[in-house]
Amino acid sequence: MTTRFNTFLDRLTAYKAGPPLSSVAERYGLDRVILLGANECPHGPFPEVVAELQAALGELNRYPSGDCEELRPALAARLGITDDRLVFGNGSCEILMLLGEALLGPGEHMVFAEPSFVVYRSIALARQADVTAVPLRGFAHDIGAMKAALRPDTRLVVVCEPNNPTGTYVGPAALRDLLETASPDTIVVLDEAYTEYVTRPDHLDTIPWLHEFENLVILRTFSKIYGLAGMRVGYGICHPRVAEALDKLRQPYNVNTLAQVAARASLRYPERVRGRRDEVARERARVVAELESLGVPTVPSEANFVMVGVEGLSIPGREVPQALVERGIVTRSGWGVGCPGWIRATIGTAEENGLFLETLREIGITEDRI
Repeated sequence: MTTRFNTFLDRLTAYKAGPPLSSVAERYGLDRVILLGANECPHGPFPEVVAELQAALGELNRYPSGDCEELRPALAARLGITDDRLVFGNGSCEILMLLGEALLGPGEHMVFAEPSFVVYRSIALARQADVTAVPLRGFAHDIGAMKAALRPDTRLVVVCEPNNPTGTYVGPAALRDLLETASPDTIVVLDEAYTEYVTRPDHLDTIPWLHEFENLVILRTFSKIYGLAGMRVGYGICHPRVAEALDKLRQPYNVNTLAQVAARASLRYPERVRGRRDEVARERARVVAELESLGVPTVPSEANFVMVGVEGLSIPGREVPQALVERGIVTRSGWGVGCPGWIRATIGTAEENGLFLETLREIGITEDRI
């Protein structure tokens, strides 16, 4: 093929999702596969949400609301903001991409941590921007180093809180320090995809900060704790001028009808969201405690996943993810996300977590580790 593509594409790698359940089961002759590799909620949408989705199926011949006109006021009321502070996307990833398009260009500067969510680097490279990827310190954002990396031409800074893939949490004091240091001309993004899972006593809702920092953008999603990953609906909370700029760039009808219906309906059940958070916290603590009793290290996490050390087991660490897959447990290899020597395991149901622990013990725990 002789077509010439933009040269920056040579620096990009397509995002590789994990294998679907059906292909894993067929390949290895399994009756059951447990998906613990994509940080999904093990529970589906609330039953009432499913009923509303079914009722909406007959209207799919029409385009969705281009402005999320029913979801927008419902979410604004829940968050305690005016609805002109909201921008919606096909997942929060789309909003990240829109921010890159709106703010970055050749020679302009972006700061983020590494390892963190892979999309951050991609949006910078796609706009041919300069990048400073600040290494994590102790698996967590090094806010001091990120502050030091700021330049007069820094247009965008992103902090993933809690961080993906490590699950670590830096807390509101450090985040405020960064916001107070950054120039008002620099957009600071707090990617809070996992914020509903945080149980730390010092955890604060960052939305009130929007009144102090006009350059703050907060990203959240319905994909995780609401069990709507298959719907792909996320949102940004920001200054109205930022929302207006991003709305100019998004494609028409970017959030589909069923996603809007499901997200709006899900907002009616905050007590169930808290129940899911508490369930994850209990299971996360149990998984960590059992791993530590086996001599297997973990990284302190405030998300719905845990980083698990797999070096020094009875099989080489690089082989652990594949050995787990062959036994029906799909996790995320740390070698592919900048954390060699580790795997990332989503917190599933109690039964799923038990099977993960049992399988890990079978394939890799020697007596001298116990």
